[in-house]
Amino acid sequence: MFLDEPFRTRYCFAMSTEQLIADALALPLSDRVSLAQALWESIDAGLPDADERAAVAEAIRRDKELSSGRVAGRTHEEVMEAARRALE
Repeated sequence: MFLDEPFRTRYCFAMSTEQLIADALALPLSDRVSLAQALWESIDAGLPDADERAAVAEAIRRDKELSSGRVAGRTHEEVMEAARRALE
């Protein structure tokens, strides 16, 4: 349920991020899933290609650090708060 090009070019919306999120969360589940997939694809497309072997090696190294207790994990909430602070 995405807006077509003629609609987008006729109307200019000034919407805060908070309002956009609230409106997106009010969508039916299937539309939220479609929106999430489109957003994720746009983010993924903007990231540099990673060397898969290096990424797997890094994941294994981090798993060993966590398993050994040398480093402590963070909760989802802690990670998201750190990401929000980094974007401010």
